[in-house]
Amino acid sequence: MTFTIENLKESDVEAVVKLFHIIIDELHEKSLEVERLHFKDMYPAEEVTNRLSNKDCIYLVVRENDNVAGFMFAWVSEGVGNIHWMGIAPEHRKKGYGDKLIEETIKIFTEKGCYEAKLFTYPSEKAAYHLFQKHGFREAAFIDRRFFGTNIIFMVRKITPVPEEHRSKKIVLAGEAGQGIKLMAHALANILAKLGKEVALNLVYDAAVRGGNIRAEIVYSDEPIAVPFFEEADIGLQLSKTLDPTVHARLVLIESSACDAECKKCELRCPASDRIPFEKLAVEQFSSPIFVNMIALGRLLSKIGINIETVNFAAEFPSQFLGENVKAIRYGYTYKD
Repeated sequence: MTFTIENLKESDVEAVVKLFHIIIDELHEKSLEVERLHFKDMYPAEEVTNRLSNKDCIYLVVRENDNVAGFMFAWVSEGVGNIHWMGIAPEHRKKGYGDKLIEETIKIFTEKGCYEAKLFTYPSEKAAYHLFQKHGFREAAFIDRRFFGTNIIFMVRKITPVPEEHRSKKIVLAGEAGQGIKLMAHALANILAKLGKEVALNLVYDAAVRGGNIRAEIVYSDEPIAVPFFEEADIGLQLSKTLDPTVHARLVLIESSACDAECKKCELRCPASDRIPFEKLAVEQFSSPIFVNMIALGRLLSKIGINIETVNFAAEFPSQFLGENVKAIRYGYTYKD
């Protein structure tokens, strides 16, 4: 028996996606077909192929005698290694391939400077749970079905001490009444919390009864948050059409009409690529300005390094506009100026 573990190549994508579908059918044997399709649709062969060129993507394959025996889908984001899916073909189990895949993945996480690794598993999959425990993962939280539609266990393995720059991140969102800043802030805070972060959220309104400004301040961290307030954020988002002097951030995403498309040499630090016509895009792409906040949320998730593959948007937004909201978020996430 000869086996190798190597980076997934385009020639093996079809076979790995087929095996991924088998794993989904096993894990969700009692679920509705539409639920299984939801998971399968996240990894179409074409998209998997496109991800292979991304430096943050870690897709591995186990080959035994030139046959695909297993796979690992993982991702690096903000100093954290995220294991998304791992599977071994039924005929190749109990050969230690799961151990080898985890060992190789942790090795790559370490080489890429990750300080910890994270994953979600199902309570019913006791063999997988014990396998991850064996490799240093510890249960960090039990998340009931209200959040993701099924019970899951969140597990973490520490690799190195948490670097200072990753201990906490600060975000400020600013806009005018009616732009959905409150909705966006709560959605972002919930997403971060469900990814295992400690989160603090403050909403600040001005004195105007209608049409006033609103600002949301979010702090998130892998450790308990001692002070939920700050003078300067790491990243800011300004949707107002006039410059908001209350936004203090090292980097700002800004509605380009506030700058008349040209830099006014103000105190805000926003590269040309981060001056984005959010309202214009909402109208042109989605026929309504109400999607400004969802496009902005997608762009913000991309900037702070949250992989939207891991996010269950159905738990964040009303079902009435879920499809349109998710499309707008994905558009903002992948937007290129």
